[in-house]
Amino acid sequence: MVRNMHFNQRLLIAISILSGFVLLVMAMLLSYILATNGMAESPIIMALYTYHLETMILVSVLGIVVGAAVYFLMSERVQIKTREATGNAKLLLSFLSTEERAVVELLLASDGHTTQAQVSHLEDMTRLKAHRTVLRLSEKKIIRIEKLGKTNQLWLAVSIYDALKGGAAKAAPHEKAPGPGEPRPSDPSEGAP
Repeated sequence: MVRNMHFNQRLLIAISILSGFVLLVMAMLLSYILATNGMAESPIIMALYTYHLETMILVSVLGIVVGAAVYFLMSERVQIKTREATGNAKLLLSFLSTEERAVVELLLASDGHTTQAQVSHLEDMTRLKAHRTVLRLSEKKIIRIEKLGKTNQLWLAVSIYDALKGGAAKAAPHEKAPGPGEPRPSDPSEGAP
């Protein structure tokens, strides 16, 4: 039933649940403050004060339940966005030539980083063909080329890598390009050399 609701309705329910939980926590804290200052006249406030530890445990468990409920209500939206990103990345790959697709698949298999020399070892790939393929992918902003001595380091665009690998890797856009053994760099479309 909840899954058939419109996103705005689920959002409203999630906000209501969170608001109710915050109000419960505030009421518990207020009752404790009033009771410790001797201003509690209500039996409800005195009961909350008397069973303060039990109330805190109950509110903690309720917090976990509220978190799970909000996640359940909002998770479908995240899954839809992830499927859309994966679909867009796969669509992009369908427009690539066989050689370009082979390079992207090699980059995916090697955690988004490889060298041009490794690309030239692919089946039916010569050094010249590897060079031209890498340049085309760089012009399309799918990969970033980085010179390291006489070696060209190749980095797959973070957005494409994340979409095809399921969002497993994240890099900050301001990070400097890493050296050997360091984490992947930021997206090549973000002003890399």
